[in-house]
Amino acid sequence: MKQKIVMKNPEFKHGSAYLTLVSEYKVISGSMKKRIINILGAAGIMLMVLGTWSCSDVLEVNPSDVLTPDQNYRDIFDANSSVIGVYGKLQELAPQYVVLNELRADLMAVTVNADHYMREVANHNVTADNPWVDPQPFFSLILNCNDVMKNLKIMVDEHKISKEEFNPRYSDIAAVRSWTYLQLAIHYGHVPYITEPIDQLSDISKIDQGEYPFLSLEVMVDTLVNFMESIPYKGLYTDQNLLLSNNGFSPQISYIDKEFLLGELHLWNNDYLQAAEYYKRIMERSVGNFDRYKVGTDFFTFSHYHCGYIRYYEHDLNSVVNHWGTLFSTYGSGDYYDEWIWVMYYSSTYTPSPFIDLFSNTYGNYYFKPSNLIVSDWKGQIQQNGFPGDFRGDIEDEDGNSGSYKTINGQPVITKYISDFDPSNPYEKNGKWFLWRSAGLHLRFCEATNRYAQEMGADNLTVDSLEADNWQTNEALALYKVSYALLNNSFRPNFETDDPSNDFTQRHQTHLPFPFDFDARSTSINDNPPAVRALWYRNEGIRNRAYLDNVPYYPENIDSVGLIDYLEDKIIEEDALELAFEGQRWGDLVRIALRRNDPSYLADKVADKLAAEGNADAEAVRVKLSNEENWWLPLTNNK
Repeated sequence: MKQKIVMKNPEFKHGSAYLTLVSEYKVISGSMKKRIINILGAAGIMLMVLGTWSCSDVLEVNPSDVLTPDQNYRDIFDANSSVIGVYGKLQELAPQYVVLNELRADLMAVTVNADHYMREVANHNVTADNPWVDPQPFFSLILNCNDVMKNLKIMVDEHKISKEEFNPRYSDIAAVRSWTYLQLAIHYGHVPYITEPIDQLSDISKIDQGEYPFLSLEVMVDTLVNFMESIPYKGLYTDQNLLLSNNGFSPQISYIDKEFLLGELHLWNNDYLQAAEYYKRIMERSVGNFDRYKVGTDFFTFSHYHCGYIRYYEHDLNSVVNHWGTLFSTYGSGDYYDEWIWVMYYSSTYTPSPFIDLFSNTYGNYYFKPSNLIVSDWKGQIQQNGFPGDFRGDIEDEDGNSGSYKTINGQPVITKYISDFDPSNPYEKNGKWFLWRSAGLHLRFCEATNRYAQEMGADNLTVDSLEADNWQTNEALALYKVSYALLNNSFRPNFETDDPSNDFTQRHQTHLPFPFDFDARSTSINDNPPAVRALWYRNEGIRNRAYLDNVPYYPENIDSVGLIDYLEDKIIEEDALELAFEGQRWGDLVRIALRRNDPSYLADKVADKLAAEGNADAEAVRVKLSNEENWWLPLTNNK
């Protein structure tokens, strides 16, 4: 990656920094509530804008508004309250996160109800007062994280909490801060890297003194990799005080997954082997569990969000079964926790879902819709029975289940965020914010593995070597096949041999070192070896779960299209089909365009979306985004 932006005297507007509770934590004792309120006051420093990034003009702190640490960070209960409070603050970013990552890219479009600020974001022509591009909410969260991290260190030094209690909590908040900085860098290009609380006037001058340098995306990613690799704890929470279930919601998947974040950071840093290693650890985190973080299982039970047709009626349009979309509307089942890695919940009691207003055309304002481009892509997919269409688009079954959107009252409506909303009780605006899940994990692993194949010599692969299928002696080809298998239909049809002895020890396995070692054997009592159920035998592949044909193994114009770029294109296309509207898309386009040193990769996709919407500015946007310096939002807000 390379960045050319030089930010000069960027303006930054602060507002009140405050924390709210994560909505699923509804049962809190009176004493805990009192302590949380104290924590909110301590972390909620009143930061007022007086202009630009310059010394005492930047922030104004009123000491009377701030409780001292000894009033707030007294014991493990206060430490837990501070963690919960940070996640409450994080929830406030959800609408901005989704809109910036999807509307700026090619999968989401504005409706006729959108205001001029929303249209500015879509057209990549924002004004300084546009609230959607205000960086203040991100920095407000960062300052909260800095406050909590500092005081957790003080607590462990003063023996108010143990090292075992400190490590996971500190590392968790460190990961939230790092994720937030990654988001800022993806959208703003150059951002100040502040790693300590700014809670008194003497700290403000450090900005002018260069102690809070502005980092480019490339430098930010490298900085975050080094920092996250140094945190003391990378696992999941085990303290039951932070894992109290309420109304079926498990808080475990509401906390950021630090290994997933490290995989993301290494992928952005072009460290493909390290990225694949982190992703694979998550894939096989549950030893002996054939379903956890795999994709698909027994087709005819339609579990794990399979789609297709009732058995023996595969060519009957009236026998559609679409369980894929239910992964957004249900919760609490085994399937649900096998798919979701990071998801946060909204509750009318505490924090109502902000998405109903954005997307619903019945109970909201219907500002955003699926782009014509992604709708066309879904409709253009071919199913395994030859029928056109993708279940992840708008194919509805007899139970009313659909994919990522539905046609409601003649309008295309994004349903991922509102599918669990109950119209019979419109004031109960519960909902979810979707961040990471199993399908995205597999697609990220595919991307990293495919690029690592290039490092192993895939550039030298030819049509002859692909057709010869000599993967057992060609490491680059084997890695290419691993990536292709996860994308399409798992390992059983991709890692076969012609062993006449029917020896399954030589079949359905990659025979590669970690993290590319996959064993998908499934044998009967008469096979050799008998009755084997290997860890990956139920995995079906991303497209197979969606009942779609495989993408071609290689393109017809292989001589003019690089093999690695070809499969990477297919992976990113699948990202769109599978993860549309989940806040991944702008980052995907930026990452690939930088990796290829080809701004047109991003520019063309955005402009093609606008052209498909009939937007007269499409070509002007194409020209503008062909210069990567024009990708970044202004780090200003004058509202």
